[in-house]
Amino acid sequence: MEYTVVDPDELEAVEDRPCDLRRLSDAAGLENVAINRFRAEPGEQLPLAYHYHEQQEEAFVVLSGTLHVETPEGEFEVPAGDMFAAQPESAHRAYNPDDAESAVEVVAIGAPPASDDAVPYDADE
Repeated sequence: MEYTVVDPDELEAVEDRPCDLRRLSDAAGLENVAINRFRAEPGEQLPLAYHYHEQQEEAFVVLSGTLHVETPEGEFEVPAGDMFAAQPESAHRAYNPDDAESAVEVVAIGAPPASDDAVPYDADE
């Protein structure tokens, strides 16, 4: 048996991201799920782009603040304690709006883990 305890604040932030990202699953040695901790200040978004995944299911558990998620069907406001989930091929962009009163902290879970199946989504097309 193998167990791991991970403190996200002790991990290096991933460079070139629009907000603070810590890869929890990598630190824990998990291979079948992607788990990341995001902290977005007002005006920052979580992913690199408005996107969808071809195969990955994705869920955002909001730890603090209110997460905003733009979708083709409208915008969702997800308060602390709630979860937003996107099925494969469901376009979304998670962010913290410019006028937010505080940062939003989120644990994102994706399965299967897929660093290369994110497809940019153009809301104008």
